[in-house]
Amino acid sequence: MIENKKMEQLKNEYNNIEIPDRLEDVVNESLGKKVKNSFKWVSAAASFGIIVVSINLSPSFANTLEKVPVIGSLVKVVNLANYRIEDNGFDVSIKSPKIEGLKNKELEYKLNKEFENEGKNLYNSYLKEIENLKKDGIEGREMVDSWYDVKTDNDKILSLALYTYHAQASSNTEGKYYTIDKENETVLTLEGMFNGSDYVNAISENIKEQMKERMKQDKDKVYWLDDEMAENFKSISKDQKFYINKNNELVICFDKYEVAPGYMGVQEFVISNDIVASLQNK
Repeated sequence: MIENKKMEQLKNEYNNIEIPDRLEDVVNESLGKKVKNSFKWVSAAASFGIIVVSINLSPSFANTLEKVPVIGSLVKVVNLANYRIEDNGFDVSIKSPKIEGLKNKELEYKLNKEFENEGKNLYNSYLKEIENLKKDGIEGREMVDSWYDVKTDNDKILSLALYTYHAQASSNTEGKYYTIDKENETVLTLEGMFNGSDYVNAISENIKEQMKERMKQDKDKVYWLDDEMAENFKSISKDQKFYINKNNELVICFDKYEVAPGYMGVQEFVISNDIVASLQNK
């Protein structure tokens, strides 16, 4: 009975969380926050150990626990909208995601508003383009497909990728990535996770080594490292696109044509935790 009352109290406290009035200020503060020790999940193992011990000592606690959802599992990604155009050779499909279950409702609102605006703006831009082509009496074929992919969703991290594929005379694919630290309720950035600027050079050199190894293993793979006809890859940017995978590894991302010919598509490079650990904020 004691355990049941405690669990009921916790659920009530969670359900009664209030949203602060200064919505925009708190959101911007949260989005700009620099998070330390982003790749260290030691506390998770400790918490899990406490739960296991509690279950072993108290069967009633175990029975109660089964009825209460794990906090991390409450965060989920659902479909917000699906914009569609099928008109005289034009095929446009734009899917927008929505995040639900973050305790930081200001951050949740800010992200969802950004997803919503991005989907609407993309849809309206192509709608306008189609209307202009019709006025000029121009017919053609154009395909646009925008979708999202949940890269990682565990008790610590939610990594979400938004892709847009555009094909007309040629094709292109671009990605936007969002990684949310669920524990600290903030959006992670490379500059926030690493100390100083040394990470730029260290990660860049590792990516070059991976590129060379891939080309060595597969002759059909080409990266612009020593190409006289292309702009060679020299370094990632401080705010380079990235996400954290299911193994809690940093994955650096490049759009199509950014570091390789178009047939290579979007490119990703997993950075070893050995490299990351020596560079991250302490």
